[in-house]
Amino acid sequence: MKSKAILLLGCLAMAACTKTEIEQPATGIKPVWAPDATAAQRQSIRKMAEDIVKVVGGTYYMGVQHTFPASPGFDSTTWYEQTPVHIVTLSTFAIGRYEISRKQWFDIMGDGTGMDGHYTIETANLPMEGMRRNEVDTFLARIEHLSGLRFRLPTESEWEYAARGGVERTEGDRFSGGYHLDEVGWNSHNSGGEPHDVGQLKANNLGLYDMSGNVAELCSDIYAPYPAEAQFDPRGPSHWEDDNLVVRGGHYMSNDQHCRVYYRSQASADYPMNYIGLRLVYVPKNEKQSITK
Repeated sequence: MKSKAILLLGCLAMAACTKTEIEQPATGIKPVWAPDATAAQRQSIRKMAEDIVKVVGGTYYMGVQHTFPASPGFDSTTWYEQTPVHIVTLSTFAIGRYEISRKQWFDIMGDGTGMDGHYTIETANLPMEGMRRNEVDTFLARIEHLSGLRFRLPTESEWEYAARGGVERTEGDRFSGGYHLDEVGWNSHNSGGEPHDVGQLKANNLGLYDMSGNVAELCSDIYAPYPAEAQFDPRGPSHWEDDNLVVRGGHYMSNDQHCRVYYRSQASADYPMNYIGLRLVYVPKNEKQSITK
């Protein structure tokens, strides 16, 4: 009888441990679930929390230049949109290891959103693409309602710093994770003209996947020319021309040039953004303001 009681207590303890592991991801980010959060929504949000990667802050040269070979950020093939090279210092932040998948998006948003409007089991792990900006805002708000967790889009400077590998970056890498694009990103040369499941190719130094290729990624900044002066935790301007948003990283139909860590483009917030997806930054409770513009 005593042995049975011990066995029962052991089983209960194992069950309790399992529940704790499920409710509190390895990152220590613990959701507080709303009563209306479904099992699928909890699973997807848990996965987002588990996949958060800490990026230690630091200082780096942002952008690229094509004039002075002996100076930082030289690339003879660059364009003026990526210039001038300027010094940026960032605080520590935490960013998603992967691009948001279709399953994660539709678990939170439901059918009828994004360009395709639905997903299937076969496409569940593809990166989400084709959203309007107001849908992205709704996606972030629903995650917070369902779990109490706050996420935001990365700033452009955070995105480039993370893509380069943070403090462990290799200065000579043109792409996130290496010098050879086909090893680290799905692009026009190796994708077959379609996106691929997230996290299939080589990660960068921080363990981040698909930052060069697969789908391009939306940032929180309004697109504007770079400043020349040094910046600390820049957030971009409050307004410039059409108020388009910065897009980074290239996609599965992009060439070599468009997948480089310093390449920047832009997209209108008012239309579905084909080829463009998102990667989220976790907002800790002590951060006063989410960057969502």
